Amino acid sequence: MEAPARRRPVAPSLVAFAVFTLLAIGHTWPLASSPAHLSRNDNGDTLLNTWVIAWVAHQLPRHPLHVFDAPIFHPQRLTLGYTEAMIVQGVMAMPILAAGGSPVLAYNVVLIAGMALTGWAFCLLVRRWTGSWAAGYLAGSLAAFNSFVLMRLPHLQTQHVEFIALVLFALDRLVVSRRLPDAVWLGVGFALQGLTSVYLLVFTTWMLIFAVLGRAGEWLRREPARMIGLLIVAAAVATVLMAPYLWAYYSLHRLTGVERTMEEARAFAGSWVSYLISGSRVHFDLWSRRFFGQSESPGFPGVTALVLAALALVWPDTRRDPRVRMCLAAAAGCAIVSMLPATPIYPLLHRSILLFRAVRVPARLVQIVLLMIAVVAGFGLAGLGRRWPHRRTWPVVGVVVCAFANLEALRAPFGFTPFTEIPPVYDVLAREREAIVVELPYWPPRVYFLNASYMLNSTRHWRPLLNGYGGFRPTSYVDTYDRIQGFPDVLSLAALHERGVTHVVVHRAEFCALAGAVRCEAIGRTASLQSVVEDGDIHIYRLR
Repeated sequence: MEAPARRRPVAPSLVAFAVFTLLAIGHTWPLASSPAHLSRNDNGDTLLNTWVIAWVAHQLPRHPLHVFDAPIFHPQRLTLGYTEAMIVQGVMAMPILAAGGSPVLAYNVVLIAGMALTGWAFCLLVRRWTGSWAAGYLAGSLAAFNSFVLMRLPHLQTQHVEFIALVLFALDRLVVSRRLPDAVWLGVGFALQGLTSVYLLVFTTWMLIFAVLGRAGEWLRREPARMIGLLIVAAAVATVLMAPYLWAYYSLHRLTGVERTMEEARAFAGSWVSYLISGSRVHFDLWSRRFFGQSESPGFPGVTALVLAALALVWPDTRRDPRVRMCLAAAAGCAIVSMLPATPIYPLLHRSILLFRAVRVPARLVQIVLLMIAVVAGFGLAGLGRRWPHRRTWPVVGVVVCAFANLEALRAPFGFTPFTEIPPVYDVLAREREAIVVELPYWPPRVYFLNASYMLNSTRHWRPLLNGYGGFRPTSYVDTYDRIQGFPDVLSLAALHERGVTHVVVHRAEFCALAGAVRCEAIGRTASLQSVVEDGDIHIYRLR
């Protein structure tokens, strides 16, 4: 009689991935219950980011060198550079969109995936560094589901910091081994993180600077020239991988002069108050509510994280670990940089250092601080595990600690808005290959984020659009707004002709409410506007 075949155990790393996927679903609940029909489309940034990843997924396999020539703010060039390009998230969205899923479904799946991958990556990192799965699960939970991330669901870039774990791992290996492959992996990890977000490109740069300085005592004692050379190799690898991406942003800057001003950075500087703000159901009503509105970026790490990070600093074996020192140096450095715009020396720094001119909200560096605290707290839990007197009960303790960290951060269930589909009437424009479109109302510059819903609609046809929304607004938008205020009068029609517009989409209820009954009724009597199709509130006209 043959012995029954033994089942191969499931790899612990795969179990960890499954756990973090379930945690991501729980922390965003009820989004996963109907990801194709629930959304945060009430928020302009959600609509913008949904459009971004849909555009990247559409254009990258067709014309990769023209990804930045996105069809908004026509006739401007490089218009994807007015916002976060999110190349990595767009690639993740490709199979969903190719299978016929909507941009909203793609956004929701990529959002949940970002949290799951971030938690998983930091779990594996800290497990590798400490030898403790409990420490890994804790660090992954704190990295993926913290007050900053869960307060900024509309900002898809926030959920994707999974490659920072690879950067930290590769840097540690580079300091220890001085091997070329580790330098290459450092460059690859940095490039992948940079391709998720310009903000995270800048923030990861700051993190690396302070992390390298935090390990200076090691690499300066042994072959410092080799270490510097390998860091240069890593920088070269990252630059090569990001070259088209960086060149597009540089070209946009050279073309338009766009960059973040000193006044913007000062208005959104970091503050110690950030670290007292949490939207969690445990902390918000209890004490954190009073601090809302005093800082742009919530960053309370949680009681569990603070206690365990403190233990890591108390115990000599964890305090002296070079990886703990590295993360503490990165956390302290990034916290200080986020607050520098509020200091008298900032004007000089802003003029001298490019990194200060690349982001509008330096307070968001709090996310890097939270990631570093997550790692240090993992070391604290690993140290507690080594000291726990009853080995048989330790797994239960580890589960309880990780569960409490997740409960502390919990904001679910969230309120989402329903989504059905992008109106099929836009297929008319998809059949017009030479179409150039304007949608009305053409919103005032102060509320131009309302154009984001038009951008989502445009994913059904991808024709050039005069409307647009992003982190920057070109001057041509204001000029167009000023010249078409009398639509459908002769001057406004002439201005649209000058811009090459062939089709006008009127959202009748909103347009009539803003323009008044006289101008609303004049549309139907204007000889230059030929009605093409109507679908409820949406009327599409050909401009002749």
